[in-house]
Amino acid sequence: MRSFVTNLLERFARCIPLSVYPAFVRRDIIAFFCHAVSDEPMEHVRHLYPVVPVAQFEAALRYLNSRYNLISYEQLHAHHTKGAPLPSKAVHLSFDDGFAECFTVVRPLLRKYDIPCTFFIATDWLDNRAMFYRNKASLAIQRFGESTNTERSEIFTTLHLRFGITVDSSSFVPWIKALRLPDEAAIDEVCRVLGIDIPAFLRERQPYLTTAQIRQMDAEGFTIGAHTKTHRKLAALSDAEIESEIADSCRLVREITGQEIVPFSFPHSAFGLDRSLLAGIRSRHPFIGLLFDTKGLRCDVDFIVNRIWAERIPSPKVGGGPGWGGYSLPELLHAAYQDAWVEGVMGAARKVKHF
Repeated sequence: MRSFVTNLLERFARCIPLSVYPAFVRRDIIAFFCHAVSDEPMEHVRHLYPVVPVAQFEAALRYLNSRYNLISYEQLHAHHTKGAPLPSKAVHLSFDDGFAECFTVVRPLLRKYDIPCTFFIATDWLDNRAMFYRNKASLAIQRFGESTNTERSEIFTTLHLRFGITVDSSSFVPWIKALRLPDEAAIDEVCRVLGIDIPAFLRERQPYLTTAQIRQMDAEGFTIGAHTKTHRKLAALSDAEIESEIADSCRLVREITGQEIVPFSFPHSAFGLDRSLLAGIRSRHPFIGLLFDTKGLRCDVDFIVNRIWAERIPSPKVGGGPGWGGYSLPELLHAAYQDAWVEGVMGAARKVKHF
């Protein structure tokens, strides 16, 4: 019954024009986030989510700049903590993960259009000291597609003998994409067999931001935030580990930039995290600013700002117009409004039921 009602609401929500939604799904801020922009191959990213071409990203910036008011993190923080007013149609832009292209590609375009932005970095990867396990997996997928049958047989045999894992050519990609940090040894072994030299890649390609780049971006007026130390899914960790991932990464950013307040974005999402635990962490570490999640336009506690994942395709039908990764920004926004409206209606129904 619940599924039937939800499906009915979702169908009705799709019929409501985007222009109507702001009147009854009121939000002070719309936030978009992205990961990577480049015209160059990013083999460590391309099998995880789309790498946005530069021309499409610039077109999206022009679109946002002409129709919305792009605001800084400082404006957003003052609004949440002091009640400072925001301009109408306020939009905040951010990037997660801290890839080097944030400095070399994204930053010059933002400066060209005078657009503020917040960059959230996973601090263990800073200065290319380590590589994200999922970036390793993307490299492995790329190389696997180019590998010989002999190399593939060696991978399958090694995984079975060392880890008791059985995969074949058809199941390899979904298998390695599903792995998490505790499975990193298996990813490393695949990379070894495929001839991927991770230390050399970090040294020569330098896929992540450096301390010097972050300091320059901060000096130019951009906001630097934290994205944990290791990019682990926080809901799977103990309370102490969650606090360490959030507080220690924010503290390091603060040490680098001198910011009094450091915002934080959740890897994956904040789903399953106790909001009272998060409030306690912020209380014990007052340099932690607002927390940013990935649930579009849904409401949350007052210190969490939800964002629209701009690289995601919201539905099988992709509309026209400027966007990230070829996807229409109006369609992304429309899908976020639909989701928020349905969630709001279902939330109200749950409250009535438990009244």
